[in-house]
Amino acid sequence: MPGLVDTHTHIWLSQMRGLFGRSAETRYFPLVERLGAAYRAEDMRIGTLFGAAGALQAGITTTLEYCDNIRMPQDAEAALAGLVESGIRARFLYAGHDRLAPSEPLDIDHLARLHDSRADWAKGAPVELGLGWRTPTADAGEAVTALAVEELARVRALGLPVSTHISGDRGPDQLAFLIERGLMGRDMLLVHATGADAGALAAVENAGAAIALTPITEHRIGFGLTMLGHYTGTASRVGLGIDGALGGAPDMFAVMRNAHMVQTAASGDELAILPREVLRLATMGGAEAIGMSDRIGSLEPGKRADMILIDPSALNMGFPATDPSALLVYSAKPANVRMTMVEGRILQRGGRLTMLDERAVVDAAQASIEGVMERAEN
Repeated sequence: MPGLVDTHTHIWLSQMRGLFGRSAETRYFPLVERLGAAYRAEDMRIGTLFGAAGALQAGITTTLEYCDNIRMPQDAEAALAGLVESGIRARFLYAGHDRLAPSEPLDIDHLARLHDSRADWAKGAPVELGLGWRTPTADAGEAVTALAVEELARVRALGLPVSTHISGDRGPDQLAFLIERGLMGRDMLLVHATGADAGALAAVENAGAAIALTPITEHRIGFGLTMLGHYTGTASRVGLGIDGALGGAPDMFAVMRNAHMVQTAASGDELAILPREVLRLATMGGAEAIGMSDRIGSLEPGKRADMILIDPSALNMGFPATDPSALLVYSAKPANVRMTMVEGRILQRGGRLTMLDERAVVDAAQASIEGVMERAEN
């Protein structure tokens, strides 16, 4: 089957998995801010490689990395090196960091240099660039608004795509800002779209923009219930995402299952959304949302060879005579992925990575987070 498409994640913080939500002190946003400030460039590389390796093992062949811990150019370059080394197909979204004030600019000059030198650092790997944009609200102030709009225009002039968080209590105001300013387009992916009503979703659709939903983390952090039908009933370009270590392992099967069951439970209708519709969101729908449907998302002549093999003989699986979508959405798990291929290269076979030393990757991630936590305490 086609490889799974993760339309939004923060893969750089993968070493933090298991640290969140154990107490008031380990709430997601404060902890990421505190530990992220203690990352060095090498931690960015290690975390990104560790996260990408786990994604590949779980059948994710494409990921959109919203890298929001870039404090200096070396951080971005190290994270990119991790993606390139992993072999995963990726879009690296150049963002800032948690302590970057809205009035402080992103280093768009560095992003432009990376764009110009892509052939040198990518080394043929299927890794491309984009912007992780900071959408302001209507009350952000003239200076902040002008800076944000300027950064968006500069990146669009480079021909690069854009992702932006529309989330939490600020989500409706951020979306209203985009609508009022006419800033959405086919190159823009709205992450979460929290609080978007029918009118706002119609505006998203009319502008040609896309939406990335991350049900597990949206539920995990308390953004409310993610109702797939609310979005897919209006917006035609919708995909699913992992959103990083907050939700645990990079498991798109769990994301599909969670999203499907919330929709059916909340609607009171077992058939409110069908398994094959959810599976499409994790494959072709995701590819459409990120503007890669001409290359990935389905298995057909002319597309890139991104595919996975699922073992139906495992004890948790079954033997569907025709449509396997219900089996994949309700029963499958990463351990059932027996082969992962990206660009025709087999990167995982029999549950083992073929191009990376799995033990070395895990050991490096463990040493990295220990160092990060020690520095964060001092």
